[in-house]
Amino acid sequence: MTFVVVLILQNLVKSLTLANKVQHRTDDIVFSYVQLNRFIKEKQNVKAFTLPERSNSEKAVFKKIDAQGKDTIYRLTQYKNMLRVTTPEGGHMPLLLDVKRSSFTTNDRMLKIEVTETDGRKSELYFKFNSRPTKNEKEKVLNDRKQKTKIKS
Repeated sequence: MTFVVVLILQNLVKSLTLANKVQHRTDDIVFSYVQLNRFIKEKQNVKAFTLPERSNSEKAVFKKIDAQGKDTIYRLTQYKNMLRVTTPEGGHMPLLLDVKRSSFTTNDRMLKIEVTETDGRKSELYFKFNSRPTKNEKEKVLNDRKQKTKIKS
C-alpha cells in the first residue's frame, strides 16, 4: 500500500512540475507581447509606423518618431533561439527566448508575428501601429520643433 501511495505522489509531483513549466512559458509569451506593445506605444513617441517595403518574412521593420522629431528605425528579427529588437546603431532588446521558428507579416498599420517555440507550441501575436505620416505631418513636427527651439533661446 505504501508503494502505491509513493507512486501516486511521485506522479502528482511530475504533473505539477510540468503544469508549472507550461504556465511559465505562457507567461513568457504574454510578457513579450506586453513589452513590445509598450515599446511601440511609449508616451514620448509622436508616431510609430511599419515599413512594409523594408520588411519580409524574416524581419519586421518599423520607425518611431519622438516629440523632438527624431526618428529611429527598429528591426524585429529572430537571432538563434531569440526574438529581439535591434537598431542600426547597435544593441538589442530580447523579447522571447526558446524560439524554434518565427515569421513576420507587416502591412500598413499591423505587424503579425508567428512563433513556434522549442517545445512545439505555436502563437500568433498582433500589433497595431499608426499610419505612416504624410509629408505635411512631417513638416508640422519639424516646424513645431523649430518653434520650441526659438522659444528656449
